[in-house]
Amino acid sequence: MKGLQRLAINYRWDDSLTSVFTFLEKPMQKVEEILREAVQSTVREMTAMAMHLLSAGGKRLRPALTLLSAKLAGEINHRALLFAAAIELMHTATLIHDDVIDKADLRRGRATVHSLWGNEAAVMCGDFLYATAFNMLAKDGDVEVIRTMALASSQVCEGEVLELQLAFNPEITEEQCVEIARLKTAELMAAACKVGAMASGANGELISAMESFGRNLGIAFQIVDDVLDMEGSVEEIGKPVGSDLLEGKVTLPVRLTLDALPEEKRAIWKQRIAKREVTSQDAADLAKFAKENGILEQARARAKKFAEKALEQLTKVANEANSLEAINVLKRLAHFSVHRRF
Repeated sequence: MKGLQRLAINYRWDDSLTSVFTFLEKPMQKVEEILREAVQSTVREMTAMAMHLLSAGGKRLRPALTLLSAKLAGEINHRALLFAAAIELMHTATLIHDDVIDKADLRRGRATVHSLWGNEAAVMCGDFLYATAFNMLAKDGDVEVIRTMALASSQVCEGEVLELQLAFNPEITEEQCVEIARLKTAELMAAACKVGAMASGANGELISAMESFGRNLGIAFQIVDDVLDMEGSVEEIGKPVGSDLLEGKVTLPVRLTLDALPEEKRAIWKQRIAKREVTSQDAADLAKFAKENGILEQARARAKKFAEKALEQLTKVANEANSLEAINVLKRLAHFSVHRRF
């Protein structure tokens, strides 16, 4: 399917995310209300930590996927709103834990939770958000929804451990880079789409298609996230350029850049990474080489292939869809995931 090319003709990529939240404005407001209420704790600092990151905004992509999947399958009902909020709580928990692991100082342009409250409190806050999300799901009582979210949570953890296991490894393969992206990012997006469709009572085929859509979209999204780490600015991505490599993450665009280096320089770089001797200037230099030699566009091309796979899933269910507009917005999200610059 040449969906991305067709979409590029019909509208500008930088309008696509705006259109998503225009379409979902009222239900997203309700999700925000649920989030604020859910993190209220008798321990004031817990609420403060949770709201510190939640109030920083973010794209709210995962709850949007849940709501769009529900709309595609039927209607955005109260269950879909609850599932969307639970997804965002889980995602926020992973971000807080990630920042502790990575020793990151910035997230969404703000000081990270652990840099303000300490590692111990930050880890507990992440755990609190996970527990809050599953409490919401337990009240709903759908065992299959709970199982889906639990599996996605475990896969996120597996992805993080695999990334740690392969940190500072210059011999990481492209397939391993994609597997990390699938586990730590895509499976939660797949779950977001799946439970959204389930909330509207969709049949098994539609649920499966939306789950696959979310998985492929998630891989594309993470690859581009890794690209932005090498080409964005602090203002755009909320963290210093080249942070991934400094943390030992040999992502897909880093892998492709190493492959493009002359043999002698590649050997030097591999040794530098393996010995954990990469500096901020080194990361900037590698990013400059990647930009000047079209490596980042190569990585985006890899992401585009996964986005096209996602679009194929929408084609499968087009005749069953309750909302053509929901399908169009999901197409725009696939386009945005590849072409975004922030």
